[in-house]
Amino acid sequence: MRKTIIALTVAFVIVAPGLKDRSFAVENAAKNSAAERKGGSALLKAEDTKTVEAQKAEEEKMASEEAKNNIVARVNGADINMFMLVRAMNMVASKYIKEGEKVSPETTLKIRKEALDRLIFEELAVQEAIRQGINPTPGAIDKVVAQVRKNVGTEEAYQEYLEKVDLTEDTLKKLIERSQRYELITAREVYGNVKIDDKLLMDEYEKEKGKYILPDNFVADDVFLLQGKDEATAQKKADELLKSIRKNSNDVWKLVLDGSFIVRKINIRQEKNPELYKAARDMKAGDLSGIIKDKDGFHIIKLIKKEPSRQLTFEEAKSAIETKFLLPAQEQRKKDLEKELRKDAVIEIMSGENIN
Repeated sequence: MRKTIIALTVAFVIVAPGLKDRSFAVENAAKNSAAERKGGSALLKAEDTKTVEAQKAEEEKMASEEAKNNIVARVNGADINMFMLVRAMNMVASKYIKEGEKVSPETTLKIRKEALDRLIFEELAVQEAIRQGINPTPGAIDKVVAQVRKNVGTEEAYQEYLEKVDLTEDTLKKLIERSQRYELITAREVYGNVKIDDKLLMDEYEKEKGKYILPDNFVADDVFLLQGKDEATAQKKADELLKSIRKNSNDVWKLVLDGSFIVRKINIRQEKNPELYKAARDMKAGDLSGIIKDKDGFHIIKLIKKEPSRQLTFEEAKSAIETKFLLPAQEQRKKDLEKELRKDAVIEIMSGENIN
């Protein structure tokens, strides 16, 4: 569980780097600086590249600060600002926009609404986690920070990363803490709170029994030689290997590896290995095949055993059936939790943000 939370937390911090190079800008701040940039474009072209980059960085920083001061919603007194909303919109956008596609005002509105709803739910969930006394350990938070440091490489790169995402290490830790609280509360209230009744699973098994059949499986030792560009040379090498195996009483493992082929144990299934399956179908355990050519190269197989197709038992099929019901049930539980948390919450949507 801890590893999952850490992985998700790292993804949250790194995937949400703020306003730089993103589809959505902080509208008010961007508008204020756009005219100035346009008017001064001729002068900027003549300036040194580093000066231009520094100016752009300063503008982005100002835009970020302005966005952080622009409150779009308040949840039980906790502010949600435009900076947070833009970051959430960037996370949601991929559901609605293909790369290179122009964004319509209607699509932007959908993204904006979903992002704000998500932020409101997250805030309510975090507040509930605090109410229940769910607190990530400092060690867990430090572990994520250490992972972020490791991912970026050097201390200098780490400081550049913090600057790029407009965070200090303290605010980074607070984001991680918040993310971990959210993961812990949803693990308890959503994922740990959903149980699928065995009777429902059994009924589904009986109804769809034909779907839960294990296909024929042939277990074999496989000598595999990549064809490469020269088929004739590969064919000649395969002939030599087959002769060597026969000299060694059909023991493929006595071949001397020279880097041109590999020896491995494989499971042969019709849909995955049609050519090998066709050959193995008429063989008995212990039999050695001839040279078999497929789309990847040349094979020589020694059949170990045949496992005929059979019906999976309910216990064997249970986990696959459960997945079918588990995801929708978890999604419904999440919606139910959101309703519960919203019931007595005081949620204010600020003027101009009436999208909820």
